[in-house]
Amino acid sequence: MLVYVLGTSNKVHIDATIANLSHIAPNWSVLCDRDYDAAALNDHLHAYDQPFFMTLYAGDLLSASSVSELTRQLAVLPEHCAGIIYERGAATTLHNYSSPPLIWRTSAVRSSGRPFFLEKDELPFVAYLLHDNLFHLKQDWSWETIQSDGWQPQAKHYPKWQKAQEEWDLIRPILEAESTTLLPKVKPTPAISIVICTFNNADYLPWAIRSVYAQSRPDWELIIIDDASSDNTQKKLASLPADPRIRMYTNDSNYGKSHCLNVALSVAEAPWLLELDADDWLPPDAIRILLNAANTATPDTSLLYGHYYEWTEGARQQLIYGGIRKTPAEFHAEALLAGALPIAPRCYRIETLHSIHGWMVNAPYEGRLYEDFEIIIRLSRSHQLRHLPEPLYHRRVRKSSITHQHSEKYAGWMTWMKEQTDLPRGDGGDTRPST
Repeated sequence: MLVYVLGTSNKVHIDATIANLSHIAPNWSVLCDRDYDAAALNDHLHAYDQPFFMTLYAGDLLSASSVSELTRQLAVLPEHCAGIIYERGAATTLHNYSSPPLIWRTSAVRSSGRPFFLEKDELPFVAYLLHDNLFHLKQDWSWETIQSDGWQPQAKHYPKWQKAQEEWDLIRPILEAESTTLLPKVKPTPAISIVICTFNNADYLPWAIRSVYAQSRPDWELIIIDDASSDNTQKKLASLPADPRIRMYTNDSNYGKSHCLNVALSVAEAPWLLELDADDWLPPDAIRILLNAANTATPDTSLLYGHYYEWTEGARQQLIYGGIRKTPAEFHAEALLAGALPIAPRCYRIETLHSIHGWMVNAPYEGRLYEDFEIIIRLSRSHQLRHLPEPLYHRRVRKSSITHQHSEKYAGWMTWMKEQTDLPRGDGGDTRPST
């Protein structure tokens, strides 16, 4: 049997598990990984010819009797079971944290219709690698859950910066929802157009798209504008399942955010447009709540916005949960400019966007920077903005973002913005999309 040991920085734990397996099951093959390297496991599984394999965490130990116990359990495991989950019990302190499988049926993992285990750029929270596949397989397979004295799980310890319970509570609904998603054969009439404008965000884009699939309301369309990326963006987009709700457009040159949003506006079919940055994501109920508010909004309401969850990307791309960031219930342009306060989510009435000719591409920096502030302030002069007092968006803060890379330009742009008395209308330019 192949045993995949998911790692930790604690070498003592890794060595203890390897020594334990060498003693009780010297014929088993052990693959040790300290970084949750799904690619390495997938490579081994491609050539693996045994019916089952095992996953352990570094520090987990098995008793000598567990090998014969496991042999008996596998002999009677029903064919419709994808494997065996051994409850971790007191080994974790997280509420509602289900144990990942210990034993996997190889044929079940191979039947998933996707890579056996998702790699880092598909699943930014690599610690949930096993849970992700557990939830995915639940759609077509059952699981056997047992408790055993023959397995001694290593107690989970989380770094001080990690708010593990909050993280799990926020990520689990997306992992679970995606596993039950059924793709429509015919595109439904969209109630909302979700727009992702992306440039060289291939490592983040799949998670943003996955959060759209996880929405509790399916009557959306997703418009993806690739602003001439030079990374693996096109490869990621080509690997998406066929879905009539998704349309993708690629610019022949890099034109910037405002131009891309205008392209999306020119092809959007719904009455509302929701911006989703390629490195952010949505909670599963975001669309349902926004559309409920849209149904009761006054005709002059041009923007729906709410609070958001904030995540800071660390030096090793780990995400650190920072809590809920509250946006002001009453909008004041001066306060927004002075504090450079992010507004998220931003859900616009499309009719109003057309009436002001969309986003400005003749603003400073060609509309590549601070286009969100500009259009919100412009809308606020003649339309209502409605605040929803709940978090409806996950915002990632990272030093490599365009805004952070050009933060020194904000003061000059703000001076220009303040000088605008009667702001000029947006010049959408040529928004003819190229597929």
